[in-house]
Amino acid sequence: MNGKDSLGECYLDDLSDCLDCRSASSSDDESDSSSIVIRKRRPVPLIYSDSEDEDMNNNVEDNNDTWSTNDKSIILEPFEGSSGVKIMPSSSESVMDIVNLFIGSDLIEHFVRESNRYHYQIVEKYRITSKTKKWKDVTVTEMKKFLGLIILMGQVKKDILYDYWSTDPSIETPFFSKVMSRNRFLQIMQSWHFCNNNDISPNSHRLVKVQPVIDYFKEKFNNLYKPDQQLSLDECVIPWRGRLSIKTYNPAKITKYGILVRVLSEARTGYVSNFCVYAADGKKLEETVLSVIGPYKNMWHHIYQDNYYNSVNIAKIFLKNKLRLCGTIRKNRGLPQILQTVKLSRGQHQFLRNGNILLQVWNNGKRNVNMISTIHSAQMVESRNRSRTSHCPIQKPISIIDYNKYMKGVDRADQYLSYYSIFRKTKKWTKRVVMFFINCALFNSFKVYTTLNGQKITYKNFLHKAALSLIEDCETEEQ
Repeated sequence: MNGKDSLGECYLDDLSDCLDCRSASSSDDESDSSSIVIRKRRPVPLIYSDSEDEDMNNNVEDNNDTWSTNDKSIILEPFEGSSGVKIMPSSSESVMDIVNLFIGSDLIEHFVRESNRYHYQIVEKYRITSKTKKWKDVTVTEMKKFLGLIILMGQVKKDILYDYWSTDPSIETPFFSKVMSRNRFLQIMQSWHFCNNNDISPNSHRLVKVQPVIDYFKEKFNNLYKPDQQLSLDECVIPWRGRLSIKTYNPAKITKYGILVRVLSEARTGYVSNFCVYAADGKKLEETVLSVIGPYKNMWHHIYQDNYYNSVNIAKIFLKNKLRLCGTIRKNRGLPQILQTVKLSRGQHQFLRNGNILLQVWNNGKRNVNMISTIHSAQMVESRNRSRTSHCPIQKPISIIDYNKYMKGVDRADQYLSYYSIFRKTKKWTKRVVMFFINCALFNSFKVYTTLNGQKITYKNFLHKAALSLIEDCETEEQ
């Protein structure tokens, strides 16, 4: 048996499935490799991400409201929230002090505790002895170094993990072997765990294996920084092609297969304020939206969201919770018949209003764009775009102008998360989810740093300093 095989045999992620065979996620194949076949399993139905909670195409929202062609000026309530950094670091100019706010010693200690526990659960379950003689419990110092190296791997791209410890002069990166041996890094990676498997019951939630980490980051993101009035709600996809009951498929996305995360971001900066991981738990759309926006109700936040989340009914619910919204809307979400069938030429628009709710259709030259807003009037304004024929500014509804301006929050966060991503190939979906949220925590740390100091550093340099600080902090402790 070669060295690579013996390293991983004790901690094969597929072997760990047997330990959790009675858990709620036992039907989920956590392998990202189709070459390993453990046993035949029934196929898991693929969930299309546009129909996760309900069949959206068949869900026609009745609209018995009275609509008028008379517009009115909207008097917007003053914003009642308090935005900005709420918990200050020891030093606002220290990258590591800010990162420690989001990835604290309590989280690292949790990783250490559960990883060591998981190792001994595997040993006890399968009575493994000879293969684990060289095992030593993971320490906090080692876990910090481990996380620091993972962050560096996002900047030093290599296709094969073993290449980071290669001695080939043409590709070697000696810093990695100085920080931690390859074998020890692989041991920690293979035993990296996030919950006590003994606490998992047959009725446990599908996300039980990562729930402690999800709860940790939700609390951090919500409490350390409060966003401005304008928020955007959209979705990110954690790439995953392995067998998993909560995996979704959307052919229109760049990442077609994966774990869906609904993200609420500050529109201006992209700061990830809150999130909800899709778990195929049968929630209605209204419940899903309110669960993400929950911490920001009753402050008159303005929520910009796309047509998957918008409806006339949701607009009413938002107003009751002191929230206003703006975004595109599907025809079957309460759009009156007259607006569904209206024929417009390029630049023309038509609207209907019911109290604070505006429904407006505008033709962009290719198709009709349906909008809903409780923030705007039906006013048309000049945009920066100009007509190709007359060269005059194109008139657009002000709701579309603001939608295009503020809807980019999640896209901005997603763009940063794709830079220097710490995703590593893994057979466990749980590790992929946790790495995604560590990515989010690093991005949020960067946004807090730039808020306190201005744009004095690039995101790449910020991550580099964070990784080195984790590693150097350990070396200082050892001395």
